[in-house]
Amino acid sequence: MKSVTLWQRLQMPIAAIVWLTSAAVLLWLQSDQNSLYVLVGFVGAAVLFFLATDRMAFFIFILLTLATVFYFLYEAFLEGWSPGEQAAGIGTHFLFLLHLFALYSIAKYVYSYRLENMTLKSRLEELQEYISEHGVLTKREFEKQSSLVLSTMARHSEPGYFIQVDLSELRKTARKQALITCSSIIFGTLRKHYDLVGHFNDKTIVVLLQNISEDGFKIVEERLKEKMKVQIEEGAYEQINWNVRQIEGERSIEELLVIR
Repeated sequence: MKSVTLWQRLQMPIAAIVWLTSAAVLLWLQSDQNSLYVLVGFVGAAVLFFLATDRMAFFIFILLTLATVFYFLYEAFLEGWSPGEQAAGIGTHFLFLLHLFALYSIAKYVYSYRLENMTLKSRLEELQEYISEHGVLTKREFEKQSSLVLSTMARHSEPGYFIQVDLSELRKTARKQALITCSSIIFGTLRKHYDLVGHFNDKTIVVLLQNISEDGFKIVEERLKEKMKVQIEEGAYEQINWNVRQIEGERSIEELLVIR
């Protein structure tokens, strides 16, 4: 787990305190007539920052900074501010920028947490696919586990086969059901916790058979094809392409996918 420094822990609370304190002071400095408009402006800015992405929030921060600079300059020239009024204006603008920066900092943290949450959710969904009812691995999990299996096979000179079941020629409406059915048949037929079955995409099933002879592979292949002919939609089996490759010391899926 990534360690968190004391400063990283304090950043959010400090930003929140500065944001709320600066907002309270700015509201206190306003007249009763303007305080409602200023409050609405603060709430609107907060909503805008929290709904925006990190880049958009930064752009809004720069835009509001420049807009308020020109607004104060315009007011100073228009009203002919005295040195005391100019100092007060500078102080008010500095306080506003402090408030704005604190708001941007909080929004940035919220966005990063939201992004991390979405990443974790995506990862969880992928793991849920991995532990699916069909026991079929995702592409990432298949690649990870097959690398370990292939390395072991290469060290012990074990025979094996790599199969790609290509469903791309099936019509789109039938492909999804065929993918589920074929995956279930393959996983149910092969050796549990020994052979690997995975999805590369919505058109391809990949299978890794380890420590199996040529005769043993032919028996498994025939058994799979017979079950598929019976269980999948009529006419669909003829459109399935089987690409079989004998494993000869390859240590990764990338090597097996290279056309010889």
